[in-house]
Amino acid sequence: MEKIRELSSLLESGIEDYDAQMKMLQAERLKYIRLSITDGFGTEEGDSQQSWLLHLKQLEDSLTLRLNSMRQAIREAADAIQKEEA
Repeated sequence: MEKIRELSSLLESGIEDYDAQMKMLQAERLKYIRLSITDGFGTEEGDSQQSWLLHLKQLEDSLTLRLNSMRQAIREAADAIQKEEA
């Protein structure tokens, strides 16, 4: 039962972090759309359209990594629990 509690706590924290990062990604996507509509991209490295696309891609990749990590933790916990029961 202790492993289940530990996993539950880790997942709750992971889900909260994931949700917060997803909200940030959505906000950044909206900013990108606004810049696209108004042709408001700059010419500097940090505010060019390519920089924005790279930034969004990095956020998406980070979310995917978080989700995959949570899935892996669930699988490993399930394996550990099954081994304890055997």
